[in-house]
Amino acid sequence: MKLGEMTWPEVKQLDKDALVAVYPIASFEQHGPHLPFLTDTMETDEIVRRLEGRIPDDVVCLPTQWLGYSYHHIRFGGSVTATSETHINVIYETVGCLISAGFSQVLILNGHGGNEADMAVALQKIKETHDDTRVFGASHWRIAGQELDEIKEAGPLGSGHAGEMETSMMLVIRPDLVKADRPGLDGIHPESRHGGLVAQFQRMDERTRVGVHGDPSFGTAEKGEQMLEAVVDGLVEVVSDIRNGRL
Repeated sequence: MKLGEMTWPEVKQLDKDALVAVYPIASFEQHGPHLPFLTDTMETDEIVRRLEGRIPDDVVCLPTQWLGYSYHHIRFGGSVTATSETHINVIYETVGCLISAGFSQVLILNGHGGNEADMAVALQKIKETHDDTRVFGASHWRIAGQELDEIKEAGPLGSGHAGEMETSMMLVIRPDLVKADRPGLDGIHPESRHGGLVAQFQRMDERTRVGVHGDPSFGTAEKGEQMLEAVVDGLVEVVSDIRNGRL
């Protein structure tokens, strides 16, 4: 079910304890010279559309929230970001509205890596004030990580941001928006063996040449379709686990 297409009397009649409210969040940010700003939002839209098509009686889905935390992309002109504080509050207050409407099981479905820290804090804040509800957060690419790795061909450095995976998905969703001239491997990696263990926040213009972290040249529509279906397969299981008390 799509919440935005319903009326309030219809919502009132729902058996809300049997449903999972799906709240998708994404971003509006640069995706290199070959993909559009709304890439994360379009991908998340498509995943939720397919999920709702698979199990329409188990979920009630919100539209994808396109404003995310994208400060690290801001020097590539056109990217739009909320501050972290604003973003956390938007997530917190949106979920609060769902809870007030009677939905006690909520899945925040994230489509942008830069949102993960804010989503984690929002989940803490939600628990502090809505202790009797079950609110979950997940980034869609992590749900099917093993399956996605089996599909990818560009190696461990080939995905990331606007790389093999996102280019492949967009070749399915909006091929008309994927530029034919794609960059090759991009992304600067630390030389120290401690690079993955010591945290540092960097902008994308500090980490990349053209705003890509990965290798878009490996993107194909065939892989994109496989990737989308793998993610949706995983999410169907997640919704089932939430509804049946296994999460």
